[in-house]
Amino acid sequence: MLKILEPYDGKRLPVVETDRLVLRQRTVADVEDIFAYAKLAEVSYPAGFPPVTSLEDEITYLETTLPQREADHNLPSGYGITLKGEDRVIGSVDFNHRHADDVLEIGYLLHPDYWRQGLMTEAVEALVELAFTLLDLHKVEISCFDYNGGSRKIAEKLGFTLEATIRDRRDALGNRCADLRFGLLKSEWEASHG
Repeated sequence: MLKILEPYDGKRLPVVETDRLVLRQRTVADVEDIFAYAKLAEVSYPAGFPPVTSLEDEITYLETTLPQREADHNLPSGYGITLKGEDRVIGSVDFNHRHADDVLEIGYLLHPDYWRQGLMTEAVEALVELAFTLLDLHKVEISCFDYNGGSRKIAEKLGFTLEATIRDRRDALGNRCADLRFGLLKSEWEASHG
């Protein structure tokens, strides 16, 4: 059950609450928490980037790179994932690519200490709900490498359809793998949440 805790101003997504999580904006004050998972190879490489190597690099990302990407691609702000009652960022869920005015892609990361608990599914489900209700999108997409079984399971559990398998792509390590593309239409989401 998603609860919006503040009004949407048309720019930054509002703080929201799910059964176990609070999704809120990430700030530089969160840099050590974010660096704790962004520096891990098992988190970063499957997400498509090399591990973050310093707190300074993460600060630059939060202060400059992320806001610039959001502005350049007209992307709504994303979220830091926190457990209810704990204001420590354990992951992130963002709109990381705009494919059309009404089609956005979601990307996400989670500290391995919290894997296999359904937390990322809960966070992505909340962002999908906001995408179709608050932002009135037509479609949401998820992309992952074929070896990222956790990400694939999230997409499938939330009703996304595998729309394409792009063979022999290179991941951030240069390994050949398939790039899986999943999509969920607003009409499909409404039918399952009617």
